[in-house]
Amino acid sequence: MKEFLRVDHSDEDTTITALLDAAVAHVSDYTNRYLGSLASAVFYLERWRPAALAYGPVSRITRVQYNDTSGTLQTLDTSKYYIQTHTDDTCLIFFHDTPDLQEYNAMPISITAEVTGQPSNSIKHAVRMLVAHWYENRRGVVTGTTATTIPLGVHSLLNPERIIDTRQ
Repeated sequence: MKEFLRVDHSDEDTTITALLDAAVAHVSDYTNRYLGSLASAVFYLERWRPAALAYGPVSRITRVQYNDTSGTLQTLDTSKYYIQTHTDDTCLIFFHDTPDLQEYNAMPISITAEVTGQPSNSIKHAVRMLVAHWYENRRGVVTGTTATTIPLGVHSLLNPERIIDTRQ
């Protein structure tokens, strides 16, 4: 990162690390992608219905849980759901033979999934561009200049990488 910023000293390592963490968090949130090696994500549903898990990419479902009528947390048997992964990295989950949640008046369904993600070159470059921008412009407002957006900038790199649920 320091090479991209053309920084050859260690005086601002803490600042650069903080900017890098903020840029990764921003890009992860914007694209709905996990930008690490392995983690878990929790999704919530109000009822048993096919749903897109629009954060990922999801590698597998680790558990599906819900509360029964007595308020006891139950884990749904793996034979009662399956997933489909699509080329855009969205993952759909489908249920069958499930308890009627309206009858149970249950809490939302909790789906825990493993997510993995090695960022593409476009995502890596967008992160570098954000860090460079924030490094060079440390204030929320720049005075004395005319602000312009760089054509084909960060959003142009990230838009094709976004995971968006368009099926619901």
